[in-house]
Amino acid sequence: MRIEQVAIPLIRAVVSRPKLADQLFKRDKWGNPFGDQANADPYPMLEAMRADGAITYRAMYQQWFVSGYDEARAILSSDAMGTSAQVDTLLDVRPFSQMSEQAKTFFSLWLLLVDPPDHSRLRRLVSRAFTPARVRDLQPDIKQLADRLIDDMADQASPDVIKGLCEPLPVAVIAQMMGLPEERWSWARETTEIGVQLLNPFASFDPDEISATVADMHEVWGRLADERLTHPQNDLVSALVAAEDGGSKLSRDELIAMIGFIMGAGHETTTNLLAMSILHLARNPKQRELVRSTPTLWPNAIEELVRYDTSVRVSPRSALREVDIDGVTIPAGSNVLVQISAANRDPRRYDHPNELLLDRKDPSPLSFGHGIHHCLGASLARMELGSALPRFIDAFGDYTIDEASIKWKQSPTLRGPSALRVDRSSASGT
Repeated sequence: MRIEQVAIPLIRAVVSRPKLADQLFKRDKWGNPFGDQANADPYPMLEAMRADGAITYRAMYQQWFVSGYDEARAILSSDAMGTSAQVDTLLDVRPFSQMSEQAKTFFSLWLLLVDPPDHSRLRRLVSRAFTPARVRDLQPDIKQLADRLIDDMADQASPDVIKGLCEPLPVAVIAQMMGLPEERWSWARETTEIGVQLLNPFASFDPDEISATVADMHEVWGRLADERLTHPQNDLVSALVAAEDGGSKLSRDELIAMIGFIMGAGHETTTNLLAMSILHLARNPKQRELVRSTPTLWPNAIEELVRYDTSVRVSPRSALREVDIDGVTIPAGSNVLVQISAANRDPRRYDHPNELLLDRKDPSPLSFGHGIHHCLGASLARMELGSALPRFIDAFGDYTIDEASIKWKQSPTLRGPSALRVDRSSASGT
């Protein structure tokens, strides 16, 4: 039995008891990584972590932590680092081990969690379908949808932008890209939200619910794939069904897992990026005015917003063999946690890293990953941000945030608010 098989359930038991967690971690110099404060504002904890070095090992977590920008890039691009061992460990731990075999296979085939050579084959196949031209073709529809959602909030004095814009826009975009009928979009959002639970190993979930959801996805997506096989259309499912690489095609299990992964990555992360961008533009009104007065700054501004507060907090890896990173030797078999949020604020890489500077020269965040697992949908996420944020600022003017309304998602992996209300300014706007 690996130590993680004991550690994960133990940490989960602690996390489920907030007062106990506070007591256990109160003497630790990093603080409680699972508490409300770490979700609302993780950056003080990350500063404490960085003080121990760009790469550091903590025995209490049985894990190496990487907080430096250059070191994070090196880990993410290293062929000595893999991801599939993380899945193998989780599938031996309850409640993961209690899922159906179909659900276990679905989870293990997520592109982010597959190592070469299988990853290389799957990546080539999906890249033949998820092309830059296909993404570019969506731009008019994305702008139109963003305009409609923002207009629908126009009469509300204090709308929740999560429900009004940040959730429905990415779901509609990726579902439309897939070719899923509009009456199924809410279903796609619900199944994605259930599936995202698998990314938090320290929170319990209902394995029967996961298994039923995966079975439902096989039914719905599988039926759509069969339709597209005989009657292809200009959508992503048609392209995935037809994708071929040296005579190899996606199996049915691979196809459903790929669709589920793309839906989840295209929905959850972009929802969080949109919400946090709206939040931080309100908290930094001078920067908001800068980009409003200089619209050509938007592409760079989006990179800076994504750097400043990213939706993917960490990227776990396992050392496939001993590796040396900047003079630090990480033994084979080690668990490595790349702290994307910390790397994006490394003072060795950025001047004034804790400030939002929309005209910052070369933000180059690691928010979309690096190396073979660089996010396939990065250009799509940028397009959605670039379509929605300028329009939102035009419509809501010098809006402010109802800080008391903010509720943060409880996750060590993903970061974003689950509720966020804005107050429209009477000074400017529509």
